[in-house]
Amino acid sequence: MMNARSYQGNPQKNSPALGATLAFLGVNGLLALLHGSQGCSSFIRLQLSRHFREPIPLNSTALLEDSAIFGGWEYLKKGIAVAADKYKPQIIGVMSTGLTETFGDDMVSALSSLRSERTDLLDLPVVLASTPDYIGSMQEGYQRTVESLLTTLTANSEIAEEVSGSSKAEEDSKARGQSESLPAVVLLPGCHLTPGDVDELKEIVSLFGFQAITIPDLSISLDGHAELEAAPLVQGGTLLEDFRRLAKCRACFSFGLSMEKAGDFLKRTYGIPHTNFPSLTGLAAADSFILTLARLTGRPIPEKVLRQRDRLLDTLVDFHDQLGKLRVAVALEMDLLYSLSSCLAEVGAEITLALAASPAGIHRLSLPVPIEVGDLEALEEGAQTSTLIIANSNGRQAADMLKKPHLRAGLPVFDRVGYPQKCWIGYEGTQQFLFDTLNSQSK
Repeated sequence: MMNARSYQGNPQKNSPALGATLAFLGVNGLLALLHGSQGCSSFIRLQLSRHFREPIPLNSTALLEDSAIFGGWEYLKKGIAVAADKYKPQIIGVMSTGLTETFGDDMVSALSSLRSERTDLLDLPVVLASTPDYIGSMQEGYQRTVESLLTTLTANSEIAEEVSGSSKAEEDSKARGQSESLPAVVLLPGCHLTPGDVDELKEIVSLFGFQAITIPDLSISLDGHAELEAAPLVQGGTLLEDFRRLAKCRACFSFGLSMEKAGDFLKRTYGIPHTNFPSLTGLAAADSFILTLARLTGRPIPEKVLRQRDRLLDTLVDFHDQLGKLRVAVALEMDLLYSLSSCLAEVGAEITLALAASPAGIHRLSLPVPIEVGDLEALEEGAQTSTLIIANSNGRQAADMLKKPHLRAGLPVFDRVGYPQKCWIGYEGTQQFLFDTLNSQSK
């Protein structure tokens, strides 16, 4: 156990508003609006642009000094109205900041007041997410935003029922190569999954004969595809019509403990069977997901999936001695920390330090060592006996000081290329994670 400190020397956590932005970036036609200062939105854009190497469409209500005294209520109303008039979004997603939450701005009443003044905006979906800096880290902001997306965009059951059977929904599905005859399942990926991970999730589900409704879907919007020009709205991701088709889904799968509450909401609202998977990395974790899909369909496991499992087993046999010698210090957001650490523990590696960015889920998830909450200065103190450090790019100072190999994971990763396209889930992704872990040891 590390010595307790009353300060953050080198924080590893990201802003909850950054997590909210990430969730909004997985919804097609959405305009993301940060209710705060321009400096806050600029920092979020910088972090996400460095990580994804893509332009990040994020707007701001641009609060100034006087609003810190008198409040930003009118700024929010004006920001929503201008965004709606100028850009014509399908959805507007608003996230709060520590500045506006500390003052006490009521976003719900501001939106209600705006709609009473602008009745033409009554039908425009506006999703409000409360994400002040003091609620935790990126994971908590992302979690709250996904829950707000679900509660807001599925609120009107009459509209949901009407649109789920509409010809427009059918046309959108056909345009994306989906067949209405295929049963659908809901996928709720946590913020720890990359666009490459989400793409693999959808591929696995399709092998079992399902079409996936993924909320949010970063595998379309932030997958690194070429765009002719930057746009103020999210291009690609979950369609508005997808939210209104949720009632007809066969099952809901959430990934990462942080997404359990969102899945339970769909279970309560529509009676959809919900299963949460805290991890998809590792043999046991992948087995659990694949067997759940097999039971749901009643079909045999596809030959492609069995082949991937055989390759993973062969990797475990070939490299068990090297994996068993690893001593790993991990500093990440909680869901990713558990996912990677539990996989390493499964293959015989020793976890010397498990350092989470925030305490969410810390008492529900267990590893061979206690999970602690701390900053990257604590990583320097606790990783001295390790042979490998797994952390985002900001962990490089600790790794350099301790002269330890450093495997990049999480967000941001800005000093290695291709991380958003990496896949470390399922049998194939687990095999790749183990390869990357072993190769990081090379001199």
